[in-house]
Amino acid sequence: MGDFKINSAEDMIRAVRHYGIIPFFRGPIPGWSIEEMTPREHWFTTSDDLGPWDWKVDVVREGDIAYGKFIGGKASFATVEFYAHLMNWRRSLPRYRMALGEKYVAKTRSDKLMKALSPSALEVIKTNGSADSALIRQATSKAVTPTLIRSLGAGYKANLVPSVKKGINDTVVAFLEMGTWSVVGDITRVYRGPNAEYHGWQRSSHTTPDALFGVGGQAQKPTAGDAPFWARFIDDAAPVRDPLAVDCTPEESREYIIRHVMGFFPDEPDILKKLEKII
Repeated sequence: MGDFKINSAEDMIRAVRHYGIIPFFRGPIPGWSIEEMTPREHWFTTSDDLGPWDWKVDVVREGDIAYGKFIGGKASFATVEFYAHLMNWRRSLPRYRMALGEKYVAKTRSDKLMKALSPSALEVIKTNGSADSALIRQATSKAVTPTLIRSLGAGYKANLVPSVKKGINDTVVAFLEMGTWSVVGDITRVYRGPNAEYHGWQRSSHTTPDALFGVGGQAQKPTAGDAPFWARFIDDAAPVRDPLAVDCTPEESREYIIRHVMGFFPDEPDILKKLEKII
């Protein structure tokens, strides 16, 4: 269970801030997950006690914690400090730069689909500021042309026509999150039925980390109405530090994250190899 027992949203926020970067579900490193820190009675037991499934809404709404599928392709949290280093590393990798439309020799079936669809998905997120899965699916479906089908091969058609299948679209979104091109911007609770009951139904929107955390996003200078008294003494022309900017190489950023996590589990066998597979 580590140093934390998560019994509330506040506990969950403290755990994320303590570890800096942490998976939601258990993984290859025992103890390094929200799941393992949560007593079993809170782990999705009933619709009346949704535990972390509901508490993650409050974590996302902190405004300076990233949430998405970016550790080993699974749901994870990270503070801006560690997410910035993850961005520096992941965005340097040619495979994830396919989302920008850059050249990449896609060999696997999955990579061919990501190369074809991820640029359209990222573009609709950027254009709209945020987008839900339905809007992203519309964009990826529009990207499917007869020419694309011919280039991919007939075996792909069933998953793309007449529209991109939900599972494929979800994979595109996860790919963007792994590449650090997108994160979950907000999660809203959905109330249904005649009594407007909430049983864990949620709706997520996706945005770019640049818009959410960077200069002009959460990190922008306060407006006059909200600014503290000392803001008037700050030169408006002074540069604003981008919280997503890091002063090191991509490889150094990856090493920084890995060494940080290793510090919590000094006795875990083969921890370096395990982290290198998922970071």
